[in-house]
Amino acid sequence: MRQSTYIHASQKTDVITRWRGMGAVLAIAFYSLFFAAHQQFRDSPIYVRDGLLFGAESQTVFQDLTTTRTGNHRQIGPEHSVFTLLHQGPTQALIHGWQWLGQDLNQAKKYSVALLTCLAGALTVVMVYHSLLWSGVVSLRAVMISVICGASTCLFVTAPLPEVWVFAGLGLAALMAVTARGALAPWWLHGLVSIYAIGCFVGNVLPALLMALARCAYDSSQQQRFIVRPLLVVLVAITVSFGLANLQRVIYPQSTPLPTRLTDWKIRSEPWISTRENAGLVSREVFLANIVAPRVVSTEADNGLGNRRRVVLAGAAWPKLNFQNGIMAGWLLLLALAFAGLVWRAQMDPFTLGIVSILVWCLAALPWYGDLDRLLVQACLWTPAVVIAVGLGLERSLEHWPRAKQPITFLLVAFVCTQITRNWMFLQEVVAQLKSKVG
Repeated sequence: MRQSTYIHASQKTDVITRWRGMGAVLAIAFYSLFFAAHQQFRDSPIYVRDGLLFGAESQTVFQDLTTTRTGNHRQIGPEHSVFTLLHQGPTQALIHGWQWLGQDLNQAKKYSVALLTCLAGALTVVMVYHSLLWSGVVSLRAVMISVICGASTCLFVTAPLPEVWVFAGLGLAALMAVTARGALAPWWLHGLVSIYAIGCFVGNVLPALLMALARCAYDSSQQQRFIVRPLLVVLVAITVSFGLANLQRVIYPQSTPLPTRLTDWKIRSEPWISTRENAGLVSREVFLANIVAPRVVSTEADNGLGNRRRVVLAGAAWPKLNFQNGIMAGWLLLLALAFAGLVWRAQMDPFTLGIVSILVWCLAALPWYGDLDRLLVQACLWTPAVVIAVGLGLERSLEHWPRAKQPITFLLVAFVCTQITRNWMFLQEVVAQLKSKVG
């Protein structure tokens, strides 16, 4: 790998003083946006049945967080090994708080779960912003690209819902943020973030190791000797996270038992079928449809719940790129410019190479954890990495072609405005379909 020429936070501390309050502004803005979206779903049947919205297990997660310690927690799989231990206690505290404020028990449960999920979505946007800012991306473009992540289809749909994957995505985004922060982030912060990420989804073990290796490579290049501490911190975090998984089975005796052997970690009950159609669907959910919503809301009858409809991921509707309004065309242009810069930057920057490796892992592991019916919900895991990769690659391309900086900045502003408008309209259409009945 070539010698890095990028200014990181560990070299220039004033990189994190630029627009110091913007992280808080993004957190408040997107929390408010996601909670407003939750208000749209509040009276829909997502709390009483799974699979109504892109296969989301909303009823399962809602029951897991709001039931008592000795209640049934077996519906959350072992791949989310510490999820209940990390989030059930805060949810119960919030429920008591809402009841103290005068809400009835049912509304207190809904508000408490929504507060956690919306906060997780908002913090994911903040982590993307910090990752870009500490990697040397110009403040304005870092804000715009972070907003693209927050206004993405997957976060717009998933953050207001009771879902595990928004927390798994937050853990992975936080891993990338503390790695980008470099030496300014204390070792214990790396450890805590790694424990949270792995506890929310065991598949984050490899991304944690990749980020630790990227940190080792950068620190070693700066000090001219091999620095092993980041790797040791992550190894300890992995050990602690599995210890907490066993602790959860003691505190919550009705939790799903952990597999006793490595070969028993099987999430999917049915084998992944590799076809050209499935490959196209996956590529769209990784790079396209998770960012910009389709024009058509696809539904099918769900006769098991009052003859209502459920919103599904239909392969026939989602491939349409919709060049007429230019939203998808603008995103494809940004992807093309980012890809060119990403190839250059990954040769010099260990962090960029780590981001690319995480994306490869998320794709390679899809047959293990992915579900074709739930790809939009699970996209919360990899969408922050996609957006960060676009930001890093775009910044390198603009360094090579400085005359394009102003046009690309205008393109980003226009894209963000149209993306928010289109995805909010899509959300309204989804809610209307959820509340409608067949016939």
